[in-house]
Amino acid sequence: MKRRRRINNSTAVHEANYAKLQRVMPHIHILEGDLKYSSQRNGHQVEIHILEKTKYTTAFSLKLAHPCMHKWVPQIFMKIRTYHDAKVAEVLNFQRHGRFAPSYDYPNPDMFQANEKQQINRFFSEWLDHCLNSSVVFDDEFETVIA
Repeated sequence: MKRRRRINNSTAVHEANYAKLQRVMPHIHILEGDLKYSSQRNGHQVEIHILEKTKYTTAFSLKLAHPCMHKWVPQIFMKIRTYHDAKVAEVLNFQRHGRFAPSYDYPNPDMFQANEKQQINRFFSEWLDHCLNSSVVFDDEFETVIA
């Protein structure tokens, strides 16, 4: 019997994340570099810091807070890079852990899952889905926090 190899298409997740991000934060492409922005919608608060902006890419940090956050539930922190020409969005850093390898041997010293990078990008996708399903769309202008 022939074994089928399962192929996980990360590019499809990155493309979907870009499309969803454009719906959740339609004004993100006009935010300028070296600034920090904040917006609140239905109790959800998002803080964006543009880290790098070029003709084809934007890298930004995203800090998320939810109204039911408790001290024992940390805020979510991600760094994301969008590639505007390819229309993809990829999570670069999650909860201050970055530079994820495409796959890991398991077990490993950091106890990452074998497909840690893929799971983090899927988490971002699920958060964007949650925003869309809950009508949490940051369609107003972001407030500049720090210039």
